[in-house]
Amino acid sequence: MEKYNEGIMKHVPIKKIDRPRHKEWFNRRCELARMEREKAWNRYRRNRRPNH
Repeated sequence: MEKYNEGIMKHVPIKKIDRPRHKEWFNRRCELARMEREKAWNRYRRNRRPNH
């Protein structure tokens, strides 16, 4: 069992807990802004009239 544990400690990488790179509030605000932009653009495209 000692050899097994020694092999594990030498060759199996230790998994570190990954923290999110960007803050969650930042991602949420970007997502909301993107949805608002799409909604405004779709509303504009639906309601625009030809100039002639």
